[in-house]
Amino acid sequence: MIKAIKIGHLRITWVLRHQWEKEVPETFLIRSTRQLGFFFRKDRSVGTRKKGRAMFDGDNLSPSYMFGLNLIWAKTWIAIDWKVMHFGEKKE
Repeated sequence: MIKAIKIGHLRITWVLRHQWEKEVPETFLIRSTRQLGFFFRKDRSVGTRKKGRAMFDGDNLSPSYMFGLNLIWAKTWIAIDWKVMHFGEKKE
């Protein structure tokens, strides 16, 4: 289950994955990893300020934060992005 909210340049995404899902993406293998605990991840992602080849320059990177919880049977996380480009995103 994935839920996303976009407010201006801020995008908040909540994801819940569990081992009983019918349509599991190939990149997500919950059965093969057994971990417990909280996690935090900070990344720099491609920003929306530049277009074309210049979008991959170092000064066009925007912050992206992820907070999550790993359980044996499920994983959930919240991703918070500010001015980050999302490729293949449906226009609302």
